Amino acid sequence: MYSFPLGKYIKHITTNWYKEKPALDPNLIKEIQHMTEAIRKQSYPDRHLRNMRFVVFDTETTGFHPYAGDEIISIGAIIIENGQIQESNFFHEYIRPTTAIPPVVTKITGIADSDVQNAPPPLPVLHKFLHFVGENYLVAHCADFDMNFMNSKLKKLCKTKLYNPVIDTMTLAYHLLPTNQSYGLDILLEQHKIKIEGRHTALGDAVMTAELYLKFIEELERRGIHTLHSLENYIKSMHLLRQRTESGYAPL
Repeated sequence: MYSFPLGKYIKHITTNWYKEKPALDPNLIKEIQHMTEAIRKQSYPDRHLRNMRFVVFDTETTGFHPYAGDEIISIGAIIIENGQIQESNFFHEYIRPTTAIPPVVTKITGIADSDVQNAPPPLPVLHKFLHFVGENYLVAHCADFDMNFMNSKLKKLCKTKLYNPVIDTMTLAYHLLPTNQSYGLDILLEQHKIKIEGRHTALGDAVMTAELYLKFIEELERRGIHTLHSLENYIKSMHLLRQRTESGYAPL
């Protein structure tokens, strides 16, 4: 999606090599490792999508490239349970980055340095987020972006990663709406008549993504897809079908 900024990456690794590393709580690291390892071993039986519990989440960051020094500055999440958004069951935390927030990011997200100067560092926030998520499926729009930021930080601090399965609403939109010219969140929200509130805030985007996901569940049900495993099979088969079509092969 975004070209990798090699110069920025080199500057990041050379300037951070000599920086004094902050002290980390070893007990917190061990607990995070234990939590993620438990999820890695978790199996997920087939369930009706409307009977499941999902954690829909979003992040706000200082840029696009976690491996070139960009950082998470906010995490927001909301629960969907039994086909309903649980408005009172949400997660929202600021994270204090190690560098100043670029003005362009403040303009887009509304998050300024003053908002995060007293915020906790990443480790305790990630710990709280993992507790909030538990063993549940994650849902996000353009999920790779958020997962890369989460996992780069977990890898750096704890030598682990998120193992929760993830459903990407952008991937669903790609398969459910093959004639769309764009699969950006704004376009999809407008298309499904979802009120745009709190755009480019982590919690606001998470709530709107949750509303979009419920619209997609309705569309999946109209296509006879009601369960977790049928959804996974649908995504795999549609991905293969589009690959064949786009490469010039006749549909199966």
